[in-house]
Amino acid sequence: MSALGLCLAVYDTTPPAVSPAAGVQRQVWKGGRTNRETRGMVAEPSFWITLDETTADAVPTAPGAPVLSWDLVQLVPGDRLSPQDAKGLILTSMDVDPSVEEEFNEWYSTEHIPLLSQVPGMIAARRFKARSMTGGAPRYMALYHVTDVGIYAIDAWTKANFTPWILRMRRYQTNRTYFMFDQRQQ
Repeated sequence: MSALGLCLAVYDTTPPAVSPAAGVQRQVWKGGRTNRETRGMVAEPSFWITLDETTADAVPTAPGAPVLSWDLVQLVPGDRLSPQDAKGLILTSMDVDPSVEEEFNEWYSTEHIPLLSQVPGMIAARRFKARSMTGGAPRYMALYHVTDVGIYAIDAWTKANFTPWILRMRRYQTNRTYFMFDQRQQ
């Protein structure tokens, strides 16, 4: 199976209602930015996210006028679709200094995603790389489907986020964004 393609868009208003094309799985969530100090969600102003996933080479484009949008390819695990049973979604994205990009990718795929995958309440931990970007979106992204966005504040998540390797890699990350979504739209 080929790598999963994902058109992901973040909106500051309710996104346009569209029917996904054949072979495309769509999820729409409502939430807000992440408060990095309290490790909770800032509910106002609200943001929405659309995830349009397919294993086809052609990935749909984001309708309307998103604040951020990406045409992504899944790096880890490669072909896993968004789970349907999640109660929350956490998004992190960043750019990385090209001088350490190879090490960054090794760290993220071999240490960070595996550690976060073991956190109680984690349903799916996946990482992506942009094929193309609009709106200044960072190049790398991780999506975490969880049982509850409160997972972001538990000790196991915090511990996974403070290894010596992550502290080294964090120095080379820029243009970081953090969002949490806890209301799945039908």
